[in-house]
Amino acid sequence: MLDSMFKKMFVLSTTTMLLTLFIVVSFIKIHAEHKATKTNLDQVIDLQLSVDLLRSQLWAFMQFRDQPSLNQVEFAQADLATKFTAYKNKHIQLDNLQRMNGSLSNLLGQEKALFFTNFNDTSPAIQTVLDTRALLQSRYNMIMQNMTEELAYIHRQVLNKNTINLQNVMSTAAVWLIACSLLVSGVAWLILFRFRAGADAMKRAILDLASGQLDTKVENVKMDSEFRVISRFFNQMTASLRQSTVTKQELEEEVKRQTMQLHKKQQQLLFLSEHDPLTNLMNRRAFDKQLESALIKANRTERKLALLFLDLNDFKQVNDTYGHNAGDMVLTTVAKRLIDCIRESDFVGRLGGDEFVICLDLLTSFDVVKQKVVQIKKLVNQPIYYNERYLQVSVSVGISRYPDDSKNKDILMSIADEAMYCAKTRNQIHQGQGSPLEDDEGEANVVSISLNKHEQTGAGSQKCKY
Repeated sequence: MLDSMFKKMFVLSTTTMLLTLFIVVSFIKIHAEHKATKTNLDQVIDLQLSVDLLRSQLWAFMQFRDQPSLNQVEFAQADLATKFTAYKNKHIQLDNLQRMNGSLSNLLGQEKALFFTNFNDTSPAIQTVLDTRALLQSRYNMIMQNMTEELAYIHRQVLNKNTINLQNVMSTAAVWLIACSLLVSGVAWLILFRFRAGADAMKRAILDLASGQLDTKVENVKMDSEFRVISRFFNQMTASLRQSTVTKQELEEEVKRQTMQLHKKQQQLLFLSEHDPLTNLMNRRAFDKQLESALIKANRTERKLALLFLDLNDFKQVNDTYGHNAGDMVLTTVAKRLIDCIRESDFVGRLGGDEFVICLDLLTSFDVVKQKVVQIKKLVNQPIYYNERYLQVSVSVGISRYPDDSKNKDILMSIADEAMYCAKTRNQIHQGQGSPLEDDEGEANVVSISLNKHEQTGAGSQKCKY
């Protein structure tokens, strides 16, 4: 019947859901029974307080024998009668108390008749009146005592009924819990055994196939329909493998070849995602990531680093005059020259267009920065041979220093970019005036002046002054 794992899981989940639902219903019934019992007990206590009040009013009346005391007794008796009517229900039987209260009302009527009868002290009936009042007093005490005992009996009855109802609810809940638990446990064990049998059969078949036994088959054991479907497909697969006569060695070689190709493609994709396709330098994303790691390392080792922001001068003129192939040749040549003039700990990236950025890492001082800038300018300024002609570009450099200028990566990049912009603007001004440019060391000093200007004005935009 339950030959499918899906069916067994459905029975298991349904039983668990019913068990949970019954537990919730049982708790609701227990809460309702507790609430009803509390209400009934509150009513019994209220009635007991009213009876005690009536008892005290009767005692005061028998002491003083005046009209106000009698009125208080009648008021207490009427209030008790009202509560008997209001609290009467199927859980609290107040018939006996109502009859006792009716008898008390009749006695109060007789007491009232005697109270308004005037007798002289010498009247022969005075003794009869006194005897009647003594009899009424004894009846009062008897009725009040009976009311108290009846209320105590009702109190015990309410508690006993609550106990019985709770026992019934708990017994029913226990029976259902045991039944559902047994069912859940049985289905769970059945799932475990059948699943283990199917899994072991599949495992043995797979291990035999892995060892090179192409004629292996899944053993016919008791298993669920899902495993039978899988075993049927497995047997079909092994039969197909036998027909294709693929040897184990060929299979291993093919897997190895495919794995190597995938690994090679993965490495290529990783390289392309982090490098510029033209110059093979780091792209902006990879450079930012490397720079962030360098800043963390510099902060931990208390070293310094410098960012050099480079922009090629006259690159647009080369592109417009000789074409984009010439521009690509210039970019790749400049990239190789930049790599050649940095240390192994330094790194360089291309941000886009003709903009490059170099990080001089693990510096103990900034004294070497200007020398490195001069070296870069000399290398970049060297002619580039292309199609039987020589092309030449220069470079404008902006510098930012960690931690002197800032400890923030973005601010350092912004400072270097603005310093480069100032150096480039200076070059354009000199070219427009037709005056010769200063030597490389002089231009590096101008960059430093621009950077000092930035330190005074903060990380915002700055104006270049020369």
